[in-house]
Amino acid sequence: MVVVLLSAAVGVALIAWLAASRLEQNTMARERAAGEVETGAVLSDGILFEASAGDPGLVIARDVGSGKELWRAELGAVTTPPALTVVEERVEVEIAGTPWMTLDRTTGEPVE
Repeated sequence: MVVVLLSAAVGVALIAWLAASRLEQNTMARERAAGEVETGAVLSDGILFEASAGDPGLVIARDVGSGKELWRAELGAVTTPPALTVVEERVEVEIAGTPWMTLDRTTGEPVE
């Protein structure tokens, strides 16, 4: 009897965890579709711009066709994953919603 009740409790907990996980995934997908969540990677005109946190945080530009790294820019020590926005010839980097730096899209050099 105890084994049956314990199994039922574990089963209910597992189902609740799976449902909560699925709800979170669906919520994130809706927010991304609405433009509310920025990711650390942006694809623009055949170039993938990727940002990562760490010491140092990085922004890396890669040609999608060849996979070749075009440039790499260090951001310094970054604990929050950066968000990227590509605007014309610039790559804007934000950390925790705060503008961090602007990079030249073709060279990765900081733009003032």
